[in-house]
Amino acid sequence: MSIRGFFHEYRSISFIAFCLILYSALFSLSFGFHLNMDYIFNGNQIDIRLVVMFLLAEPHFAMTIPLLFGYKDNFTKRPLSFTLVPLLIILIGTFLFFQINGLFILLFLVANVYHVNRQSVGFFMLQGRLPIGMKFLYEVSLHTFTLVCLYFAMVLQYNSVIAGLIILVTTSTVILTLFKIKTGTFPTLKQTVIILQGYLIFLPLVIFSDVLLAIAVGVSIHYLQYLSISWRVCKLGFMFSMKVVLLFLVFYSILSTAALSGVFTLERISIFVLIPTMMQLLHFYYDSLIWRRKDGGELISNTLTKAL
Repeated sequence: MSIRGFFHEYRSISFIAFCLILYSALFSLSFGFHLNMDYIFNGNQIDIRLVVMFLLAEPHFAMTIPLLFGYKDNFTKRPLSFTLVPLLIILIGTFLFFQINGLFILLFLVANVYHVNRQSVGFFMLQGRLPIGMKFLYEVSLHTFTLVCLYFAMVLQYNSVIAGLIILVTTSTVILTLFKIKTGTFPTLKQTVIILQGYLIFLPLVIFSDVLLAIAVGVSIHYLQYLSISWRVCKLGFMFSMKVVLLFLVFYSILSTAALSGVFTLERISIFVLIPTMMQLLHFYYDSLIWRRKDGGELISNTLTKAL
């Protein structure tokens, strides 16, 4: 292995370890904090959901804008995908948000789950060197695992650490067995950790009765992964001034977190809630475009190759 390859591997393992340490810390702290549904600071107890929203979730959504600026030529080269479809999403999404909010929430949840699980597959392909024959099987297992977790959380309204462990062990055993059958060998330790990391994202749904808390804890892994990769693309691919990017992320995060946490209004169906929520929905859509090397054109391919 070359020196460059060694440092790349070391950085990759360090980042995976950092994600798991943060996840473990949030997971452990969640048992000790009394959280209310008003998103407020309560004495010496800090709402973990609010902290994750401000530090990770909203900056992760905001990062879409610098990336789109870097790929701005695609708005003229591919107006249907980059302009017209997003406008349609805004129009239909706004109508559903105000008129059929329950359906809007359902569609938002489906888009969120699909987006997060697709990134888990992409992250494994990138850092875990997942055999191409396992890509589809791993993605199906992630979606199935998430649906089971959502069923326990929202339909059965049953939360248990034991139940979570049983679901996790069962799913992990199945995917590792399929890996062995498909490739003739079990995954390496690093690959195994990355596989399990994908399941850990939605595992808290089975454990915590507060769905927002469960998402904040679990999806923190996804937020970190996305911010890390996007930061490198903006810095090394587009050569942006990262001070400007950081200032933009902080400014956006302050405004969006304030809007979603009830600073501007306590109404759940409000224009102040719609704007950052619609930005999140557009993030799910644009993310399906800007990371596709084969469909994104030479610019996207060259930029990702240079940065990653």
